[in-house]
Amino acid sequence: MQNPGSPGPNDTRNIIIAVVLSGLILLGFEFFYNAPLRSRLAQERAQAEEQLTPQTSQTGETPSAANAPQATREEALSSTSTARIAIDTGSVDGSISLVGARLDDLNLRGYRRTVDPESPEVTVLSPMSANFGHDAFFGWELQSGQDVATLADAASVWSADAASRLTSETPVTLTLDAGSGITIERTISVDQNYMFTTTDVVRNTSGAPLSVRALGVVRRQGLPENYVFNQIVHQGMIGTFGGQTRQLTYRDADKHARDRVRERVGADERAQNWQGDGAWLGVTDHYWLTAIVPPADESVSAYYDARTESGSNDYRAAYRGEWHEVPAGGEFTYTQRLFAGAKRYELLRDYQRGDGTAAAPPIARFDWAIDWGNFWFLTRPFFQWLLHPLGQLFAGWGIIFNFGLAIIASTVIIKTLMLPLVIQSFKMTAKMRTLQPKMKEIQERYAADKQRQQQEMLKLYQTEKLNPLAGCIPILLQIPVFFALYKTLSVTIEMRHEPFIGWINDLSARDPTSVFNLFGLLPYDVPSFLLIGAWPLLYGVSMWALQSLSPPITDPVQAQIFRFLPVVFTVMFAAFPAGLVIYWTWSNIVTMLQQYTIMRFQGVETQLDTFIAKRLRKGEKPAGSG
Repeated sequence: MQNPGSPGPNDTRNIIIAVVLSGLILLGFEFFYNAPLRSRLAQERAQAEEQLTPQTSQTGETPSAANAPQATREEALSSTSTARIAIDTGSVDGSISLVGARLDDLNLRGYRRTVDPESPEVTVLSPMSANFGHDAFFGWELQSGQDVATLADAASVWSADAASRLTSETPVTLTLDAGSGITIERTISVDQNYMFTTTDVVRNTSGAPLSVRALGVVRRQGLPENYVFNQIVHQGMIGTFGGQTRQLTYRDADKHARDRVRERVGADERAQNWQGDGAWLGVTDHYWLTAIVPPADESVSAYYDARTESGSNDYRAAYRGEWHEVPAGGEFTYTQRLFAGAKRYELLRDYQRGDGTAAAPPIARFDWAIDWGNFWFLTRPFFQWLLHPLGQLFAGWGIIFNFGLAIIASTVIIKTLMLPLVIQSFKMTAKMRTLQPKMKEIQERYAADKQRQQQEMLKLYQTEKLNPLAGCIPILLQIPVFFALYKTLSVTIEMRHEPFIGWINDLSARDPTSVFNLFGLLPYDVPSFLLIGAWPLLYGVSMWALQSLSPPITDPVQAQIFRFLPVVFTVMFAAFPAGLVIYWTWSNIVTMLQQYTIMRFQGVETQLDTFIAKRLRKGEKPAGSG
């Protein structure tokens, strides 16, 4: 015979919901945290093993420089300081090398490497002769019959006025004598942000017509400094051609480089190549992008590639344009652009729209440099129409913690939009509580006949117009919001190093405090797996308080499981970005207020009411005492 205290349909429904949500979060934690961590460690071990083994070059020789240390960035810049043009704007500083007219020295003034405002500026580009080299350059090729010769490449030596200095107001002019009566005059300008415009004038004094084409290359030597593999954000080569965005991760590029060394692919076979109308292509990191932008009206051939050189991989995104004729005694003008900077959504969107002039035409799908993911229809609208406008609104009011408050405000807005469903759900929950005696009576009466018991339960639901699944809808609708916020916090630079009230100095990172050293009061650090901060604890408390408003579970085993869930979720959420934990904590608080208000209006006494009443009775003195 069934125990009269066994769980009813309402308790079972709650158990199912809890198990499903627990499973989803556990899977998310495994997919977004543990799996990337294991993959990164395996990748680091593989790279270490690969570097210990000398690599074979494409000619079959073992390079003697495989294990030779490269110069530091400072040493590389110092050795070429006399052949450089300084860059100095409000957004960037650095220099252009006259060897190849390469942009290989660029820092971002508005971004620091750590949350410490005194830490060094973020470096986007560095000389290829240095550790973590990363540069971009434009060149030219000459066609003579069936042969193609180089007019200008990364090794060409350009000349410029010694006093030249590139600013937002003053462009610079470089000149290259390519020989055989061919000269190239290059004018480089930069806007107030991160867009460089290069205009080349190819002059032909050779006495015969010429056929030339432009090319552009973005290179990276080895993985970025402090690179961390992250499954949720794309890092590697990226570009858009013909309305389609193409990507190649560093991991896939590494595989292609290994296959070339092992002769599984041809020596000249690219990892990816295609032809189409020009848009943009380059190399992206988590928050930074270096991309070349050929003319939008020109059909180009482009490719991504990776080759093993000197013990590390050389990653490239490059293109070649169409052939153009330069008449004898004539000239040909060609304009390209280069973006090197932070992937700020609003800035990328402005470049995507263009300014309506021929000098800055639109760049198709440029804001797709931000990895919105396969569920872009959730993540992009959430950031574009809700989180970002709220952050901008609070920033316009002079509020420092604008994006933290935007997260809280978005919670209120989402909860308000979902309020009709929540009210219906809570009404069903309250009504379910009032039917508990009848449901228990059915369980006891038909304990030996499960089929009849289910039939009577369904009849009761129909008579009372009760839908037990109605309470699941608000919970299920929160799952895409949870994912959209997690993705947004992970990929958008607007959240990077964004502080919040109190001890949170980066919404995209985990809460840095820990209960195991009393939140910093005790003078010692704790290991990362014990970093259970204040906000995860507040989340656990809010989850416990929210549970106290739910109908009590009569089965002791299930009740124990539910009592333990806040502890499990507190530990789990400790590794999540602080912004996400703040959202979920505030969401629990708003839900609790909504549920308590509705249930009180329905005349339903909650466990919280019982708890408060007991505490008040304990504080009262017995009558006649004193």
